[in-house]
Amino acid sequence: MGAARPRRWKLPFHRTTSAPCSPSSRSSAPPPGPASPARSEAWVAQPVPEAFLCPISGALMADPVILPSGNTYERACLQACAELAFLPPGAEAGGLRTVIPNAALKAAIGTWCARSGRAGPPPPPLSAEAARQAVLRAMPPAAARTTARRVAAVMAASTSNSSTSSYGSASEITAAEDEAKEAEAEAPADPLEDDVVGKVMRADDGGGGVVAAAMGALREATREGAERRLALCTPRLLGALRRVLLLPRHAAARVDAAAALVNLSLEPGNKVRIVRAGAVPALVEVLRSAASAPEAREHAAGALFGLALHEDNRAAIGVLGAVPPLLDLLASRAHPPRARRDAGMALYHLTLAAVNQSKVARYPGAPKALLAVASGAADPGPVRRLALMVACNVAACAEGRNALMDAGAVASVSAILLSDGGAAAAAAGLEEWCVSAMYAMSRGSLRFRGLARAAAADRALRRVVADEGGGVRREMARKTLRAMRGDLDDDGGTEYNNDLTGSSAECEDCGGSIVSDGLMSFRRRQRELGNTAEF
Repeated sequence: MGAARPRRWKLPFHRTTSAPCSPSSRSSAPPPGPASPARSEAWVAQPVPEAFLCPISGALMADPVILPSGNTYERACLQACAELAFLPPGAEAGGLRTVIPNAALKAAIGTWCARSGRAGPPPPPLSAEAARQAVLRAMPPAAARTTARRVAAVMAASTSNSSTSSYGSASEITAAEDEAKEAEAEAPADPLEDDVVGKVMRADDGGGGVVAAAMGALREATREGAERRLALCTPRLLGALRRVLLLPRHAAARVDAAAALVNLSLEPGNKVRIVRAGAVPALVEVLRSAASAPEAREHAAGALFGLALHEDNRAAIGVLGAVPPLLDLLASRAHPPRARRDAGMALYHLTLAAVNQSKVARYPGAPKALLAVASGAADPGPVRRLALMVACNVAACAEGRNALMDAGAVASVSAILLSDGGAAAAAAGLEEWCVSAMYAMSRGSLRFRGLARAAAADRALRRVVADEGGGVRREMARKTLRAMRGDLDDDGGTEYNNDLTGSSAECEDCGGSIVSDGLMSFRRRQRELGNTAEF
């Protein structure tokens, strides 16, 4: 006989009907909500996530914006900080002028408010007065009292003079911007501006030839000199260029339009203006579109390179989606070397910003693509070197180091250093950047030790250390070997991390990249040269 089968219990379920409610009970009962009471109570009981709160006001953000440093604040609070000449914690000097709406966080806050059962829409934006008071509370007491007296004096003066605004400018930055706008409004318009804008706006489906001729004339005009480039960089003309780059019917004129943007971006005073005019999404579309000519892609990459030279533009360009198409252009051997070089230089300067280092680390296949270009013997030496330079910047953050090690960066870089006894890497100018990449990945990582030993990285690093003329890369190789042996204790590790993150004044200018005297001199040369070639 088999084992006794377990007995199954059958539980009867009976649906019971409740007694009809009295009119008084019906009137006092709350209306049914979209979610069950238990779920609503659970959501209400949850505290507001810290990421949803403004670091200045401590309140739920209604209009969050990102600074180039990667931190998010309420827009009204940053405007109040600019008026009061106050630099909030986590912000960089000069970074308050460039803010990017954080649409993802705003949507997440709205979803959280809806699920938490809170009545009404998401919180409205802070008023200017409430934001000003929040900033004053965040300031040190002595500075807050001085600023409050100054603001009160400005408000009193603005009240007595009806011609001024109700807020009054309390900072030199705002006053300078107002003067710049007045000077720009008083400056005479370039005759070519009206001609180009008129032809672009009046062009129909059959006016491609007229637009192409206008873009050709504009391209030639932007090659005449710095004064002409500054005069032509106006919101109207930039809007016309953006229209030409975005509309498919103007595909024939895209080459000249992109080249004109490259020339306009040569002037430091035009770089921020071009980004604020919305040119970056148009350049990204040129890179992504299969209908774009190779020369148009090349000029688009060159324009992004020129715009990325300005520190305030880097976070905005990354947020606007320029990183993925630039990575694709750098990794593709189907494009000419010059286009790949411009894409690599744009990525190098973009990844000096911490927010873009994370973007490259998170983009699917990006670390492997960079390593494939760096290891490809068939790729030009400058392109391989740029891939390693971008990898060094990405390795400056913990997320980037992990992504690179997941992609096999330790083995790939060791193989480059060991190829032909190091002669091939030295001939291609890769040795310094290979050592820099190893130096960056060794930063506080126990995982690096095992990967480096398995890849025989110590042999290559010892050869660099033995080179008497190694200079900075010799010192980086020595510290990497110490990290492999685990010789860095807590005190030494602090010094080591300071060397990597950049504790000197020169380091701060370099963002989150790997810092050394030799690398800084190279970066200064690139910053001075910029994209000086006219197209």
